Amino acid sequence: MTDRSRIPPIAVLAGAALAALVVWGNVAPALRGPVVLAFLLVGPGMALVHPLRLRDRLAELCLAVALSIALDTLFASAFLYARGWSPDGILAALIAVAVLAAGSDLLAGASLRRRPEPT
Repeated sequence: MTDRSRIPPIAVLAGAALAALVVWGNVAPALRGPVVLAFLLVGPGMALVHPLRLRDRLAELCLAVALSIALDTLFASAFLYARGWSPDGILAALIAVAVLAAGSDLLAGASLRRRPEPT
């Protein structure tokens, strides 16, 4: 994994941390909407699409946004059907998915870099 290909998973981790900070920290309410919306539109999907290593960055971004919206809807529906509607819980679950996927992408890339070249 090159240094440039490490940017999306690191950005997802930073976005997840920032979304958690503005929601559960003592931050001005005016910042919550834009930060959480940006994370919900890109974060979970990018964490799952980036390991595919698509060559076209625009296609990767479009797939990430579409997958993020689908995951947001799926999680919200699951919470609703389980009669456990909780916006904080939904956000926490989506942050967990994004952090686990982005973290595993970073760890997989790190293990590939350490692997010796075949002779």
